[in-house]
Amino acid sequence: MPDGRTHKLVGAGAGAVYAGYRAKEESDPHWWIEVAGGAFGGYLGGMCPDVLEPAISSWHRGTAHSCAAGGGIVVLKNGLKAFGDACRESAENCKAIEMIQQGNVFVPAILDPFSLVVLGIFELLWRFLAGFVNGFAAGYVSHLVLDATIGKRSIPLLTKRF
Repeated sequence: MPDGRTHKLVGAGAGAVYAGYRAKEESDPHWWIEVAGGAFGGYLGGMCPDVLEPAISSWHRGTAHSCAAGGGIVVLKNGLKAFGDACRESAENCKAIEMIQQGNVFVPAILDPFSLVVLGIFELLWRFLAGFVNGFAAGYVSHLVLDATIGKRSIPLLTKRF
């Protein structure tokens, strides 16, 4: 049966890979930010089922460790894509605030340095969040796959009592 360290490492790897796949259209610096967010999200997602249902024995697997939970996450993949796209759009909006239109040309707005730093931080956080949500989902599913395939016990369809 995989231990917590294995779930964290595999979750972080799965999260980084899936976030990188979802951000394949992004430029290099933006792609790396989303991959970092995906790795962090995958790390947390890989631990989440055991946080919800602590591993006190090999029979601890209930609803959070079920095929239904994993299937629900897989079904939400289009919703996660839409959420990631919305996060990227918000990041672009943060960058666009720094520009103003004069006639047909966009020129840099004259903003105080503090505002520029805050806008840059928010742009970074939006991109990180786009990767985080995809990574969290991949990390959660990786935990279920590890539990289902390694060890003597699998995972229940819905809950251990069903």
